Amino acid sequence: MNDRKMSKQGEVKGGINPVVVAVAGAVVGAGIAVAGVVLSDEKNREKIAHTVTTVKDDVTHFVTKTQQQIEAEKKMLEKRILADKLKVTKVVASAKNSLDKTTKEVNNAVKSL
Repeated sequence: MNDRKMSKQGEVKGGINPVVVAVAGAVVGAGIAVAGVVLSDEKNREKIAHTVTTVKDDVTHFVTKTQQQIEAEKKMLEKRILADKLKVTKVVASAKNSLDKTTKEVNNAVKSL
């Protein structure tokens, strides 16, 4: 029960993990802080703007790729769970049939005494 609560605490709309967002924000923030030091030169401002955009794009790509991998893993696990549920259902049905058969045999043996 606690595992479910804990996993839900880490979720936000869109399925982006807050830790990933925090790390991405820290990277972008650090880049902007460094950029502030050299903003006096126009050429440096252009380089910084390009670098910040590149970092943002890289982080966005990483987050998107991670989400896709997680979704694929989730689908695979859901399929495995469904297959295992079917196997369990078959085993339970087989056990019930065997128990019913044994019960009938015991009842017939008792009647013949």
